Amino acid sequence: MPEKTFAPYAFDGGLTPETLRSFMVWCARQQSSDIHLQGDNHFVIGRHGRLVRASPFAVADDTLAKLMDDVFTPELRPMVRGGVSVDRALQLDGNADGRYGLERGERIRFRVNLLQGTAGRQDSTIGWTLRVIPSVIPPLEEMELPAELMEHILPAKGLALWGGITGSGKSTALASTYRYCMDHYPDRKVTTKEDPIEFILGRPGDILPALQSQIGKDIPDFATGIRADLRRAPSVIGVGEMRDRETIDAGIRAGQLGHLCLSTTHIDSPGEVFARLINEFAHESREAMAWALLGVLQYVVVQTLLRTTDGKRTAVREYIIIDDHLREKLGEMPWSQWGKHVNSLIRLEKRRIVDQAWLLYQQGRIDAAELAVVMSPRQRRELEAESIA
Repeated sequence: MPEKTFAPYAFDGGLTPETLRSFMVWCARQQSSDIHLQGDNHFVIGRHGRLVRASPFAVADDTLAKLMDDVFTPELRPMVRGGVSVDRALQLDGNADGRYGLERGERIRFRVNLLQGTAGRQDSTIGWTLRVIPSVIPPLEEMELPAELMEHILPAKGLALWGGITGSGKSTALASTYRYCMDHYPDRKVTTKEDPIEFILGRPGDILPALQSQIGKDIPDFATGIRADLRRAPSVIGVGEMRDRETIDAGIRAGQLGHLCLSTTHIDSPGEVFARLINEFAHESREAMAWALLGVLQYVVVQTLLRTTDGKRTAVREYIIIDDHLREKLGEMPWSQWGKHVNSLIRLEKRRIVDQAWLLYQQGRIDAAELAVVMSPRQRRELEAESIA
């Protein structure tokens, strides 16, 4: 439901490149997660998982196109009009005059996607989606991670993965982990490969600020960046996503050589990680890659965000720690059965996302509609029966 108390941005002085940038800063101040701009439509923001109108007027498509040239570069619009989906990082910096409503030295960053399509009566418009990147990286200690996971969050080496759908907080969790490493283990060198760079990890006083490399700007792809890092004595290698065979292979190789590789992947449960990564390889090499993965994998976390009844959101997670005992147990069965075994352990221990969502529902913290986002009718019947028993 739209928030009845939410008032759109006034745009005093009209819509100009300057007021648009000020609007972006205002959106960040409003705890928005996303900004959605499309021709012949009001500006819309995502706030605590809900979409609300954020401008008092609709914006003509040609006006939005001209604004795009100023906010980015004129060369970008022909690319998108030609059918290319463009990802960019956008940073706004304040100065002594309080430009955009930012104080001197203050900055706000956005992850931007630009894509052409049909929207309503507009046959061809460029849609902007801007993900607001918080200026302050949330402290890992305040993310309410389970004690067991917190204890294993920075193993000496190997591969550790965060999973979940887009917008589930994976990038934030990784940024918090990198910052935690730099604060508590300053002798561990941190590097990242991102597409695009989101959080700026370095702070004044760091012995060695994290070197963050962007795909398409600093390095051609994730795999190349990982391989280059192997010659640069890193302790922790952050990788935006395990998205293809070359990146997965390089990540496993880094773990085998004594580095810690942290990354993300699109999975719905920890057990899915094996099929998701191994099936990227040719059939004849999957067995070998499965054993290589098992040898380096340290933990897998899957996270999602649920809208709460107080108008905010909360993170729920399920995870598995791959310790020596579990590694030995999985080694006794074909790799095709590893995922089923891992998920069965999480289910038996009642640590699934659906178990946590059910508890939140019983406590009145989420409603039935939000519960249905993560739980099937069959799962709900099972949990209701268990509650009665």
